[in-house]
Order: sequence, then structure tokens, then C-alpha cells
Amino acid sequence: MDALKAVIKVNLYLALGDSITKGYGVPNSFSFPRFYADFLRRHNPDLHMVNLGIDGLTTSGLLALLQHNHGLRLSVSQASLITLTIGSNDLLHLIGNPNQTINTTQLPILFNNMSKTLAQIGEEVRRLNPMATIKVATLYNPLPAGPYAVYMALAQGVIDNANAMIITWAKHYRFKVIYLDREFRGKEQLLISQDHVHPNAVGYQVIAKAFARY
Repeated sequence: MDALKAVIKVNLYLALGDSITKGYGVPNSFSFPRFYADFLRRHNPDLHMVNLGIDGLTTSGLLALLQHNHGLRLSVSQASLITLTIGSNDLLHLIGNPNQTINTTQLPILFNNMSKTLAQIGEEVRRLNPMATIKVATLYNPLPAGPYAVYMALAQGVIDNANAMIITWAKHYRFKVIYLDREFRGKEQLLISQDHVHPNAVGYQVIAKAFARY
């Protein structure tokens, strides 16, 4: 049984996170975990990829799944590689519509709650799987590509603060940081879809390549 578990563990890549992991807006074959898994299979043909990305997932939603979803907990414990995109949906409620300003009064509470939740996520993941390679993405700013561009500078400050938190958290739990903000900066018009939030097919390929590079 232990030998069987070892075989499973070596060959499982688990993609966790929000709509960016799920591949919102493109067919499943164009999601970044699918691209990344195809790259990994060049060196490991037996690799099995499971994409558990969920549209709209927040840090608190992910924590609840890690604590209570037995299937997800089992997958985390068996994976040798886990990728994670999380945090964007925690920030989204700060923006109402293009005619409203970003609600900065809630930022201290939001960041405090997000920091505590990320710490609990880190503890839970490492409790389930102390040895897996875990790669966590930073947040990119999609606003230059759409009608919210007027808030780009303010949003960038919020995102930079969130990313600083994510980077510190990731390093504390021995997660590798994938700097998606650097990959997208200045290329938003090329990489963001018509919904002005999610990547397009090219954007998802860029994300996959970033995960492969680090």
C-alpha cells in the first residue's frame, strides 16, 4: 500500500485556485494547468493532472475546502506538485462599477482577514503534504485592458500590497512564487480577454510558461 501511494504521489499534479486555474473563458484544453501538464509530460509521460479550480473562489472558500472536503484533502496529500492562484476575488468587491471609486476604507480589514486566512491555508496544506512542490502565483492588474483603467494606479497599489503579503506567506511555507504580475505588466491588451478580467488563450499560455520556468 505504501509503495502504491508513493507511485501515485510522484505522478499527481494538482491545480488549485480560482477561475484563472479553472480556465474561465476558454475551452478546457486551453487552461493553463493543461498547458503546464503537457509541458511536464515531456519529462514524465505518466503524469496525471487534476484541475480543481473554481470560479469565484476566495481565500476563505479555499480554506473551507481544505478543512472539510475529503476528496480535495486526499488529492492535496497525494500530489507531488500543486499550483495555486488565489486572492483576486478577495479584492474584487472593492470595485463597484466604472463610475465608482475603489472602496479603500475596507482595505485594512480585508488585508488583515486575508493574511490570517492565508496562514491557515499554509498550515493546512503543509499538514496534509509537507513535501510537495507548491507554486503560488502573484496577482496581475487587468485594469489597463478595460473600462476600469481610470483606477489603474490606485488598483496597482492595492495589488502590490496583496502581492507583498502573498510573497511573504509563500516563502514562509516553502512555496515557490510565480510572478504573474511581471508577466502581464505592459502586455494587458494582448493577454486579457474581452471581459477585461481573465486571460485570453494567449494569456493562459503565458501563465503556463511562467509556472514552467520557475
